Amino acid sequence: MHILQLRNTLAIVTLFAASALSVRADDLRNVKCGERFPSYKLPAIDGSVVDSDALKGSITVIVCLSAQQKNSESAAVESLQLVKTFASDQIKIVYMSADAAQAPYFEKFRQEQSITAPLAFDTDRTLYGQLGLIAFPTTIVVSKEGNLDNAIFLHASDYKTVLEASLKHALGKLSDKQLADAAAASPMTSTTKGPSSAHRSLARIMREQGDRSGAMRELNKGLEIDPNNREIMLDLVDLNMSAGDLDRADSMLQNVLKAQPDNQRAKQLNGIYLFRRGNLAEAQTVLEQCLLHPMNSDLTHYYLGRVLEQKGDKDHAIEHYREALKHQLHEVDPAPAPKETK
Repeated sequence: MHILQLRNTLAIVTLFAASALSVRADDLRNVKCGERFPSYKLPAIDGSVVDSDALKGSITVIVCLSAQQKNSESAAVESLQLVKTFASDQIKIVYMSADAAQAPYFEKFRQEQSITAPLAFDTDRTLYGQLGLIAFPTTIVVSKEGNLDNAIFLHASDYKTVLEASLKHALGKLSDKQLADAAAASPMTSTTKGPSSAHRSLARIMREQGDRSGAMRELNKGLEIDPNNREIMLDLVDLNMSAGDLDRADSMLQNVLKAQPDNQRAKQLNGIYLFRRGNLAEAQTVLEQCLLHPMNSDLTHYYLGRVLEQKGDKDHAIEHYREALKHQLHEVDPAPAPKETK
């Protein structure tokens, strides 16, 4: 394989290997709490039409699902259970998905769970685009006035607790402050680690979606909550380097290395930083030291390949690119061919 092809292949594999964690937030990306929720008229799985105009005057819980996803299934079941406990005709629940091709899966799941609430398909993602949805499941609470009241991203162990507080807020039983207090008291957000990790996770999703400014914003929010969170700092270093702001990246990176000289991720990012600065000899030394530790060795091999490629040592560069791909694809070397017997 040509060296450029090998490098490009590795970049693609690395992109698809990224994963997201559970997060939540009050606002949607494109609609803030208190703002008018977009109107919609979508085909339903039973052949009917789900029309937002018909839901006016009711609090609407919209659970946006992804097919074949356990967290979406949990959100679908738990949201319906909770809505039933309110026993209020003021609250309606609607499910949505862009996965119209997965209608047979949804039919089976709905039958198994005795779900009769409507399921609408936003096949062309028009509404999803208006809302800026990037994580699933997303549970949205729309007020009786047709405004966004709250949103819960993904599904965590305190999902029902947060949704219950959101519904009480929409019913006028909780003030804004009481809603915030209820969220802060939940098991997943009662410590500093909870909310800061949520912002970090949302930043990861935004970055994967190409929203670098949004990712930067979420990371800075997380750092405001937990100013000593080294992982968030290193995420910001990585993001700043990818944006070409090497001075800002270096300032925060050196702060982390000063506080934690043995932080392996910081060392690795330092090697990448040195490569981006053109300090190839220093970068090679730092990255080779990083190979003594197993953490993210695929990334270390990749940048060692970049360093050696720029130094003109293409044979060894290719070796590192191949090692990086091997780690990403979890490949093992083939067994040696059996010796021929005479």
